[in-house]
Amino acid sequence: MELRHLRYFVTVAEELNVSRASARLRISQPAVSRQLRDLEEELGVDLFHRGNSKLKLTDAGEAFLAHARDLLRRSHDAVSEMRAFRPQTKRTITIGYLAPVLASLTPALRIFDHNNPGFEVVLREMPPGEQVKALREARIDLALLGNPCPELAIEFEVVILQRIPLQALLPDNHLLALRKRIGLVELESADFVGFDEDRFPGRNDLICRACQQAGFTPRLRYRVESLSALVAKVAAGSGVTLAPQEVGQLPHPGAVLIPLKPPAPCAASAAVYRKGEPKPAVLDSLVCPHQHRHGTGSQSPHSSPG
Repeated sequence: MELRHLRYFVTVAEELNVSRASARLRISQPAVSRQLRDLEEELGVDLFHRGNSKLKLTDAGEAFLAHARDLLRRSHDAVSEMRAFRPQTKRTITIGYLAPVLASLTPALRIFDHNNPGFEVVLREMPPGEQVKALREARIDLALLGNPCPELAIEFEVVILQRIPLQALLPDNHLLALRKRIGLVELESADFVGFDEDRFPGRNDLICRACQQAGFTPRLRYRVESLSALVAKVAAGSGVTLAPQEVGQLPHPGAVLIPLKPPAPCAASAAVYRKGEPKPAVLDSLVCPHQHRHGTGSQSPHSSPG
């Protein structure tokens, strides 16, 4: 006698119909009938009256049903108890991120790790364009990609973590480099350094719209593929650009970040995850009190999409 014999018998006893029982068990009807016959032969009794209309338990069947249910319950309890002895495997959350977000990510992860010992967080540094691709291909669970394109909200859940003022990134020998604050319009005659659109989608729009709000359209002469290359290009004197103030956390020899006079444009810092999936557990540790979810890509008055 095996546990499957007991499961088949209990299911047939509950349905009193072999066809319905086989559908519940997802086993062919002949196989269920054969197993019942084998069980009756082993026990030496008939468990069912087999009439033309439907099955009915015999007295022996009624008595054996109680034993069968008890044995199945105890086998289930035994398996459940053994789970406590299994090696504990941690659940993994994989996060794509840009280097400047580490200042806010690190303390959030410290809190999350303390409160969630059953999780392991895997970090993968990658540009925003690669993060979106990795999210789409389920290679990461959460993207911390800085300022999101409005189109992202069509495909993903987008949570704005905070708003970050844009600042002017200048070479340290620029005429304005010693100023405590400058007006964005003062950069109208300068060449600007922009981003590769595949790796930083929408970031050039962010720069252009901020400048257009100040009354001019910037000349984007160069495109770079990383934030470190952006800083290096500016430091080399190739041009100026706009960057979130958190970029100042990266090494930037030869370049300076200068705050802009109000109303200073802002970039968003966003967390993005796949629609239709549970919110990544680490997200609650990352959000600021003023965060909100963007389902439509809406912007604050001084922010620009990108």
